Amino acid sequence: MHAYSELTLFVADDSKCRLNCLDMDTEQLNQKPIIPSSAGQYILIVNDNPTNWNYLSTTLNNAGWEIAVVTNGDMALQQVKNHPPALILLDVMLPGSDGVETCQRLKASPETQEIAIIFTLLSETVAQVQSLSLGVVDYITKPFQSEELLAKVRVHLQVHYLKKTLEEKNRQLLATKQQLQETQQQILQQEKLATIGALTAGVIHELKNSLNFVNNYAQNSVELSDELLEEIEHQSRHLETEAVDYIKENLNDLRENAVVINQQGQRADSIIQNMLMQARTDENLSQLTDLNSLLDQAMKLVYHSRRARDNRFNIKINTDYDHSLEPLELIPGELSRAFINIIDNACYAIRLKQKQHQEQANREVSQFTPQLWVKTQNLEKVVEIRIRDNGIGMTAEVQRKIFQPFYTTKPSGEGTGLGLSLTREIIVEQHRGILKLDSKPGVYTEFIIRFRRDRFQH
Repeated sequence: MHAYSELTLFVADDSKCRLNCLDMDTEQLNQKPIIPSSAGQYILIVNDNPTNWNYLSTTLNNAGWEIAVVTNGDMALQQVKNHPPALILLDVMLPGSDGVETCQRLKASPETQEIAIIFTLLSETVAQVQSLSLGVVDYITKPFQSEELLAKVRVHLQVHYLKKTLEEKNRQLLATKQQLQETQQQILQQEKLATIGALTAGVIHELKNSLNFVNNYAQNSVELSDELLEEIEHQSRHLETEAVDYIKENLNDLRENAVVINQQGQRADSIIQNMLMQARTDENLSQLTDLNSLLDQAMKLVYHSRRARDNRFNIKINTDYDHSLEPLELIPGELSRAFINIIDNACYAIRLKQKQHQEQANREVSQFTPQLWVKTQNLEKVVEIRIRDNGIGMTAEVQRKIFQPFYTTKPSGEGTGLGLSLTREIIVEQHRGILKLDSKPGVYTEFIIRFRRDRFQH
């Protein structure tokens, strides 16, 4: 008996190929598993005749193909299951399960039915086998002719590789189609939001007009209440004490109510003013702007927007504004949108972590304290802004992708993946600033923005 070995050959095109089992006898082939160097890239010979499989192996190996050999149908089925080949040369006459039965079993399995099979058989049995409609791609008759063998193998391997290439291209096309459909939906959503935004701007103007009346009448009510209280003091000697006390008590209540109405009206007016700033066209022009005020307005707008959508949303806001900052030449409308995107993402991360803590604790009140930090600093040559949250944080992989267009970690329908990519464009491209990100999963996320002072100052 020959010892098992693997013969490595170099063919004319300098590519390396392996020939497994050339110097093994039939008994060894039945005992030794065959592991090709790469599944789907080799030819499997199923033949129990040493002369035949030796001839086939040598001829095909010399032509540059990797070969594996098994000697019966059961071994062939196991080999194909573990390492699917590109092509099978299956002899019709095999011990145990013959070639016909082996072929039928291969074609019956969804995992192996697409593998091309060429029957090797005696010429007088071709017609008989053809009548069975087994799904083989071709036949090679004995005695073998190298020209016929190589020609048919080349054709069917070429078909195999073209088919695989086509399948891969189809997969890529389907993936591209899916991506285009998702992008189309995101664009449609953006257009829808833009339309809603235009309508909202008009509604806000009308609300502001009505709110002006509310604020004015509330202020007038406070002033009239004060005047009436003064007049009652002057006329109190002409009125009964009980009546005076009753009138004073009610007037004080009316005055306090008017004060509260006025305060809340002013608060609503501030929110509306911030929203109007986002819609104003002149806010998209470069102008001297108070950076601290711009940040504060963006933060309040996001906070109230979140509160309106989720009445359980509440965070501790820590501000540290450097009041030595002088007004900077920038585009307030655009930069405000960038701040809003960052702060809104921070609020989302904080709320998500808060929900996680509540679920883990299985109680309404969590030990987690949601916080947001906003800081400005006037450094020697740059103005620095830091926006930090103690939310869910980001992994290194998310940090690498977070500024890519259409990338989002939010569930479908909650995010378009455009916010932070636009934020980067506004800060880095429009304002020639620096945008950095620092985050630790489960702990914090911090955005660091820097602008050179000589870029903005006159």
